[in-house]
Amino acid sequence: MKKTKKGMTVVIALLIVAIMVTACSGTEETKEPGSSKIRIGIAMKTEVQPRWKFDMQYMQEKANELGAELIVQWANDDVSKQANQVENLLTQGIDVLVIVPVSDKTAPVVDKVKSAGVPVIAYDAMIQDSDIDLYVTRNNYKVGQLQAEAALKYTEGSGNYVLLKGDPATTVAQGIAQAYEAILKTNSSIHVVAEQWHQNWSTERALKTAEDALSAQNDNIQAFVSANDGMAMGVAQAVKGRNLEGKVFISGLDVELGSARLIAEGAQTMSVWTKLDEGAKSTIEAAVQLAKGETPKSDEMTTNGKKDVPTLTVDVMEINKDNLCSFINEIAPPGWMSEEEVFVNVPNACQ
Repeated sequence: MKKTKKGMTVVIALLIVAIMVTACSGTEETKEPGSSKIRIGIAMKTEVQPRWKFDMQYMQEKANELGAELIVQWANDDVSKQANQVENLLTQGIDVLVIVPVSDKTAPVVDKVKSAGVPVIAYDAMIQDSDIDLYVTRNNYKVGQLQAEAALKYTEGSGNYVLLKGDPATTVAQGIAQAYEAILKTNSSIHVVAEQWHQNWSTERALKTAEDALSAQNDNIQAFVSANDGMAMGVAQAVKGRNLEGKVFISGLDVELGSARLIAEGAQTMSVWTKLDEGAKSTIEAAVQLAKGETPKSDEMTTNGKKDVPTLTVDVMEINKDNLCSFINEIAPPGWMSEEEVFVNVPNACQ
């Protein structure tokens, strides 16, 4: 009897140890020991703008090609939420972090990632005073340059201008605004009658800026230089309310469906397209290289207040009524928009 009782005690003890080991191993999802697959954390800013899903599509294609794994989190423009998501990505054993920052003042998040020995790529927007390893962005100064030059051409180099700048918390908006300063604010032939930053690139605030400017100038405005399409749609609403559509210049960025329709209708003059496939795929290639301890290629250096950051720039191009059909059918990624979706209120110019 004593022998049997002792045997049962040993069995029970072994079962307890097994249960404890199993419980401990399930508390955190980490990369399997010896796994050769590179794990890339993607901390995205927002799902609201359609373009980001296409960035992710191209990133996933390149990751599949290179045999890497992507773990994606969406912050929906919430700074605290993004910080928490990055911490979560670290617990999942990522080898490198790609972040589209909600704010350029998220250096503490970068510090935490770097202290864990994980390289960081800032995608689309710079993070100030941070030790990031690579910055991948469109040529934002060129965006502003294309918008400003198109405005000058449309107005024949004179008139009253309103400058609608983006979110001042982002280096994207700052880069675009630098071109406005250099090209428009120094031009004595035009009059900048109003200029305003717009937090979160707000369509509603851009609408108010445009309405206020039109009222103050008795509708005597020749150009609304808007930094992106979301704000351009607000401006277009204000302009249509004064029956001025097609009579004033309106610029944008991203060539979203709503703005493409406005361009087709003649209400918005132009937008600027970023070659998303080029930027997204290059980012994943660079992430894999960093994870392997290699140095990815870069085009220039960008100072962020702490260091000169190697920077990979993505080219941009103007989209207007003249090349809108080429954009829809040849330049834009599959699924971005169709002729039927764009030419809703006007005859199809592509046929």
